[in-house]
Amino acid sequence: MRFRDEFSQHMRRVAAASDARAGALALAGEERIADSWRRSMELYRVDPEVPAAPRILSAAEVRERCGRIESFLQLARLGVGKLHSQIKDAGYCVLMTDADGSTVDFRGLPNIDHEFKSRGFRVGACWSEQDEGTCGVGTTLVDRAPILVHKGEHFRAYNIGITCSAAPIFGPDNDIMGVLNASALASPDDRRSQTVVFQLVAQNARFIENAWFIEANRHRWTLQIGGAGRGLEPERSYLLALDERGYVVQANFLAHVELLEHAGPLPRAFHEVFDLSADELLRAAHDRPGMPVALRRLTTGQALSAIVRVPEQRRVAWRVAQGRHDFSTLTVRDTRLVSDIQRLKRIVNSRLPILLLGETGSGKEAFAHAIHAQSERRDKPFVALNCAAIPENLIESELFGYREGAFTGAKAKGEAGKIQLSSGGTLFLDEIGDMPLPLQTRLLRVLAEGEVLRLGGTEPEKVDLNVICATHRDLESLVAAGRFREDLFYRLNAATFTLPPLRARSDRRDVLQQVFDEECAAAGRDIELPVVLADELMTYGWPGNIRQLRYAVAVCESDTMSREHLPDNILRALDEPQPAAALPRSDAEADERRRIVEAMEATGWRATEAAALMGMPRATFYRRLSRYGLGRGRFPSR
Repeated sequence: MRFRDEFSQHMRRVAAASDARAGALALAGEERIADSWRRSMELYRVDPEVPAAPRILSAAEVRERCGRIESFLQLARLGVGKLHSQIKDAGYCVLMTDADGSTVDFRGLPNIDHEFKSRGFRVGACWSEQDEGTCGVGTTLVDRAPILVHKGEHFRAYNIGITCSAAPIFGPDNDIMGVLNASALASPDDRRSQTVVFQLVAQNARFIENAWFIEANRHRWTLQIGGAGRGLEPERSYLLALDERGYVVQANFLAHVELLEHAGPLPRAFHEVFDLSADELLRAAHDRPGMPVALRRLTTGQALSAIVRVPEQRRVAWRVAQGRHDFSTLTVRDTRLVSDIQRLKRIVNSRLPILLLGETGSGKEAFAHAIHAQSERRDKPFVALNCAAIPENLIESELFGYREGAFTGAKAKGEAGKIQLSSGGTLFLDEIGDMPLPLQTRLLRVLAEGEVLRLGGTEPEKVDLNVICATHRDLESLVAAGRFREDLFYRLNAATFTLPPLRARSDRRDVLQQVFDEECAAAGRDIELPVVLADELMTYGWPGNIRQLRYAVAVCESDTMSREHLPDNILRALDEPQPAAALPRSDAEADERRRIVEAMEATGWRATEAAALMGMPRATFYRRLSRYGLGRGRFPSR
């Protein structure tokens, strides 16, 4: 009886709205709802009296739509499950649609699932405004903004008993990937009762959006930017992705709306948006790994801070270029590295954990591949996980795997983690310094006991592990700060090797030529690197990765590389005037300059560490660097 009364009242409102003048319609004081009603009546001509659930796609149509966005769905399902676990006990279902409003994921409640499905809450249901008129999913897609559509604010009378909170999920190119929606079949009439659920939907949509941004840009330098002096809140962070030239090429939705609204279209040079160049940003990040870098917006002067995320290696291209991967394929003539390789060859089959230290771009992953290929495990899997490139919420399931039903959205048969997949072969944990503390505890147990327990599992599984870890961070400092377990550190550093950056290697010319040749081979090109240009590139510090040469190869249209093909950030660094070096006035000064160079090489060209190694005050050390022409980013000629 009550529903019939509400139905009749709703139809009277629809009739009154259709007779009203365009500017006179107002619903619950929400202009967006009023605009959607107008579209439903005038543009889509939706019949509000149709007594049926939404249109349902066939199973084949659903598979086709899911296949288009499979990678996105695999990541997004964890966010959908997280939201469902937060609100299911209050009687809410959660669904996610694609960019057309078709449901591709649904989480209900066992005791009332049949009721949800009878109202159209199921995989394949179409919730666009064209199909259903004003509703959470459809109106969000049109307005590109989160919305709460509460009970009688729905256009179709069939939907007036439900409440829907919806939020769009944007891709890195600012296109909508899908919509996250939470709905209840019964709720209080006061729409303010939905405030908390609405906020949770918006937060989880941003979580999925940002996780997808990081995944889609895992091969690029990415920045998480927030207000200076404040913690970086994931849901309120600006995310930017940089290419090899130091250009901002992608941004998350919040950055598009709030950070780049006056900066012009992308791509945009980093130094045209902020008060630092891309090179200066990366150097600052290298000097203080994991610490925020201060920067300022040029248009407003707003002070910000950025955390820099290291790009993941393009493993497929690397394997094509490197073939067997063992030490014979590496160009190594540097005396210290030759000695390290001899030591590595003696322990590759010892089952000792190996820890590789060094700056980004120093070749840690290439050495990990070589260690695996040199070992008796060469025919078994080499499995890599970059702990800095995967969102914290996803690392646990990626590393340890999960059982069926471990969490909402888990695959029907569960899934093996990286540890199980690498059993018998080699597990490479890149950027181990970025692993969250709780997972460090679980990893320590795996290393100690040789067995792993999947998420949701009850019985541990035996694994045969050979572990190689790598990081650009100072793990001892992280241990002292309580951010890395001391017992895990001592277990991992049984065999530690420090890889010098290219600028500190005596064989840097050979490495430069090899990488250039590999990039040409990967691009199917035969390009000459002139000796004069190679000499000039020898003086560049390569603060990121020598594979910045990929850009130069891509844009070179001739058979010979020239200066004009280099990325702008490298050209600017090469063109910077270098301070004149004062000639040593005595044997003592010559000896001091030599010792400074040796200290810088030993510490990977980190001035603070080199000063400590020499027992020299940092300010004095910097004055000596300037005096002897040992400026940052440029390798000195001896």
